[in-house]
Amino acid sequence: MRRLRRPALVVITAVLTAGVTLNLPAAEAETPVPQTVTVIDLYQPDTPPAYTADMDVSWHDWQPIGKAAGVVPVALLELAEEYNISPVYAAAVFVLETGWGSSSAWLAKHNPAGIRCGDRYCQYSTATEGLRRMFEIMADYYGNGLTTVVQQRSLWSEAEDTEKIVQLMEQLAE
Repeated sequence: MRRLRRPALVVITAVLTAGVTLNLPAAEAETPVPQTVTVIDLYQPDTPPAYTADMDVSWHDWQPIGKAAGVVPVALLELAEEYNISPVYAAAVFVLETGWGSSSAWLAKHNPAGIRCGDRYCQYSTATEGLRRMFEIMADYYGNGLTTVVQQRSLWSEAEDTEKIVQLMEQLAE
């Protein structure tokens, strides 16, 4: 038997199937129908993160209410978003370090977190400048792998105050 060459096979196949209609499904049926996902399914603003020592300190939505609304500076909320640091975490640090905004370091030197310059507390010309320095430190820690409350507090404070920070975060979020 003689072998047919490829071009001959193509011609014979074309002639044999010329009148045949292939019953293939429509192109639309081949493409899967995308599932509709609403924003509310992905993000629930009424569900705050679990405030624990292992909470990631990156930014999440939070608005201070009650006593916190009268104490937490507006600049703190803006800087939290700018530096991608949790505002409730930063507010808890601020509240603990300044005694709810009443410490002499905060009132006289705009130092929100006991930030040291050598053997004394640093002095900043404005409250926003002091808060910015606090966020720079937090962001630096975060960028170096200290991403949880307990990890950051282990470098920030000589005292073991992680549980106090967590308690303040829970209180501030109420």
